[in-house]
Amino acid sequence: MSTSDTKSENCSTGEGDNMTVLPDKQPCHSCNCDEVCEPKDDSLFEDSCSEATESLFSSKDNSCLNDSMTLLDLPWEQVLSYHILPYLSVPDLFRLRAVSPACLELVQLHFSYSHVVNTSPFKDNFSPKAFEIMTRDCQSLRVLSVRGAKSWMTNGLLLKVIISNPRLEKIDLTGCIALSGASMYCIGVNCSHLKHLALRDCVWLTLDNFLSFLCNRRDIEFLDMSGCWNVNDDLVVNLVKTSPRAQCLSFSLKHLLMSNLYGLTDRAVVAVAHSCPNLIQLNLKGCWRITNQSIHLLSQFCPKLRFLQVMECGSVTEDSLKSLRSRGVRIDRLPPPSSSLARLEPLHRNNPHRLNLVL
Repeated sequence: MSTSDTKSENCSTGEGDNMTVLPDKQPCHSCNCDEVCEPKDDSLFEDSCSEATESLFSSKDNSCLNDSMTLLDLPWEQVLSYHILPYLSVPDLFRLRAVSPACLELVQLHFSYSHVVNTSPFKDNFSPKAFEIMTRDCQSLRVLSVRGAKSWMTNGLLLKVIISNPRLEKIDLTGCIALSGASMYCIGVNCSHLKHLALRDCVWLTLDNFLSFLCNRRDIEFLDMSGCWNVNDDLVVNLVKTSPRAQCLSFSLKHLLMSNLYGLTDRAVVAVAHSCPNLIQLNLKGCWRITNQSIHLLSQFCPKLRFLQVMECGSVTEDSLKSLRSRGVRIDRLPPPSSSLARLEPLHRNNPHRLNLVL
């Protein structure tokens, strides 16, 4: 065999001085062998790690880094958890968690100190196991947002978080249709500091499982019950009625969203108008039973009202809306157009020589 043939054979098998790695393959580090292995995808929630990635974060058994500082040498709580890790996304935090046992401990410490848990960007593409890892050590949460968790958010997951974090101020359960009244009962009993509650499209919400929320005084400012088909006049009246238990809520309520509640009538809106003087936003879109009678009361008893949504409310006309428009209230319906000549009059005044009117 010639010398050139021997060199070409060594290059192809990796036995020469300069090993040539085939495309899309890399030397195996996880098993410490000399074979060429196929690369493997990193798992987002895997707790194992490789020696190659561990060397980036630890100077142990690394003579080149004996006298240098690594990432994990920085103060974990005062520096890493509060000033660095908050800039990482949730997938990146789980990737860092899988680098080494020390990184796992660091990320878990960061989760335990978190004031916010927000899985809304992932909607239903999140796992119950990841949520359990993020929240199992949390005791100081202020914000919990799980918008769009239609299938994976269950009572078992949510109740543990609610009970362990009684100082929650914002809870967003929009679209969490797998929950039940037990979650609403737990929120009503434990979350006395709640200010923002979003229950949009939670079709399981009824007056019976809302009673625990009504029976506890709170300073809630934002309440979204849009799309909760079982919400009726009785629930809204009990929510805002002027009584010792509800007085605190009715005076603090500023944003009330009740769109697409087809059973809602003027009775509920009248109760809101009389009991919520600090109301800023009211959304009644799609509540086709609402009429001018209740809208008139909003202009009289809600002086701070700035936003009103009455689209698809066929019985609400300009007769009740014009007084609100005169106060500067922004309404999602345009005022009725005037006559054609009246609309053309300003144009004719500004451009008398260019107006070509065909009658």
